[in-house]
Parts: sequence; C-alpha cells; structure tokens
Amino acid sequence: MMIMRLDGLDQIIMYGTGAYVGHNTVALRFDGELYIVESQDAWYWPTPNLQRTKWADWIKQAEDASFSVSHLPMREEIRAKFDNKKATEFFYETEGLPYGYHNILYGWIDTPRDNLPPLLPNEFAPILFSIIEMISPTLAYNFFTEALNFRLGTTGLDIAGVAAAAATQRGMSIQELMAQTEEDGWEYTGYEPRDGRSWVCSAYVAAIYKAAGLFGDMEINSTEFGPADVYELNFFDEHYERPQECIEADPELPYC
Repeated sequence: MMIMRLDGLDQIIMYGTGAYVGHNTVALRFDGELYIVESQDAWYWPTPNLQRTKWADWIKQAEDASFSVSHLPMREEIRAKFDNKKATEFFYETEGLPYGYHNILYGWIDTPRDNLPPLLPNEFAPILFSIIEMISPTLAYNFFTEALNFRLGTTGLDIAGVAAAAATQRGMSIQELMAQTEEDGWEYTGYEPRDGRSWVCSAYVAAIYKAAGLFGDMEINSTEFGPADVYELNFFDEHYERPQECIEADPELPYC
C-alpha cells in the first residue's frame, strides 16, 4: 500500500526523497488472516512502532486519518517467490521496535552533493544538527550522529568529533560520510525501552521483501530504501484487472 496524507509531514518526506507518497505498508497473512504490517509512530494511529493491524481495522483507521491509499498488487511470478513464512517470522522478530528515527535521513542521501532538493544546501543537515546538539545533545545523537559513528567505527563522538575523525582518518568530508551505505545490521542505542535495528516505513517494507526472498542473492540493505525506491521496484503488476469497486470509485485511474 502506498499512502499520502496532505498534512505537511508527508509532503516534507516527498520533497526530501523525490517520492509521490509519504508512507508505505505491506499486506501479510498470519494464519490465514490478512493484516497490514508497517513502521508507524502513531501520528494519526492508536499504536506506535513496528506493528501489524487486522485489515478491517486498518482500513477504518486509514479512513479516519484521511489517508489516500493506493494498492499495488504484485506480479504473479513475484507472488510465487514470496515466502510468507519467512516474512512473518521476520515480523515477529522485529515487532515493537521503535520507528526508525535513527536513520530516517540516511535513506534520503546516496551521494555527497546531489540528493537534497532545491533550496537546501548540502551542508544543511550537519549545520542544523550542530545547532540542535547545543540544545539537546541526546536528540542530535539519536537522529543524526550515532549513524555517522557507525560509519566510522567509533562511538560517542559529537558532530565536531565526527567531522574531525572523518577528515583525519578517512580523508572524507562529513557529506561523503553521510553518503556511505546504511547497513541493516546496525544496532542503535537510544531513548526507547527497546531499541536496536532501525527502519522507517519504506525501509521496513523493503526488509519484509528481503526476508521473503524477493531479492534473491542480491546484497540489499533495506535501510537505504525511501518511499519511491519501494514503488519503483519491478515487483508490481501494471496490467492487473481492477475489481469493480475500484472501477466505480475511480473510473480513470489505472490502480485502486
């Protein structure tokens, strides 16, 4: 499911990532019953964190939250590859982990200088978080700096320390360090009772796909996936026959 809500938050995500949606979820069956699985932080939802919700409850909550929801069905050959048992096992392993604030920014950044949208200079993030660090060092470390420490193999360095270490140890700018790959296995510390691996909504959908075997033997870091990275995958059926309810509701649209 690809979701947009005209609330400002989704539009920031869309502006920052180049996507046409701000939220992604995936449908899974548990013992035959259909659920929506997602990484959420309860902005319009009764529960936060990595979670599952019965389909009937989820679609009612989506209506109450004024979500615009698009259904992207998988191609038949992709559905045939999907290992539902492994996907549900992965969900049980990660259920309840916090929303991925630790690395949300790093799914947006793939190159040192060519990712941020117009009007935002490439130095924007480190300058912004340096200011935040003066007010709340913990907040800056959770959102920005711990991920950079992982890239350096260090712990506890503040932003100035990270910049100095990147320059002296690697000959890199902080922008080059930010562009390094976010790796799936990194275990974050933080402010939640249960922290560890960190996924935003789109990254968690990609992680489910990875667990289900859809990427085969490719080396995939799901934490690098933004919303557009998910819906641009060649997994979805662009020529499926829409149910009559979809045709009646949206005669001109090629999707539900």
